[in-house]
Amino acid sequence: MQQKLVTALLFLGVAVLTARFLLAHAPSPQAPGREIVFTREAVPAPSSTSLSPLDQLQATLDAVPRAALEGDWLQADQLLQELEGSWLGLQPRGAGVLQAERQIDELLRTLQKAVWGKDTSGVLQAAQELTRLFARLTAGLHSE
Repeated sequence: MQQKLVTALLFLGVAVLTARFLLAHAPSPQAPGREIVFTREAVPAPSSTSLSPLDQLQATLDAVPRAALEGDWLQADQLLQELEGSWLGLQPRGAGVLQAERQIDELLRTLQKAVWGKDTSGVLQAAQELTRLFARLTAGLHSE
């Protein structure tokens, strides 16, 4: 009888320990870190790197021949006016800049004539030359 009692107690002890172990490791819906939480990320802030004045000038210049190729001469003229205004507000400094400034002024007049004359190839050629001069001007400013 005593052996039966010890066996029953031993069996009961193993059952209690097993039940406790299983309950302790069972996934709980309230267990932190086990649920899926969807969050909405904040809208990223705009890039803090802004275009330099010459980069903005070049971006406007690039839009002029694009408008000319699409046959939107009114848009090309508006962009040209914006380009000329930006150029007047820009005061580059550096070696050989004076000559480059004169060439840019002359090419802007050539570009204006091409836009007014609706001469697509003239617009493309003047824009290409202006791009070359802007690149030289930018290189001259960054080398100082």
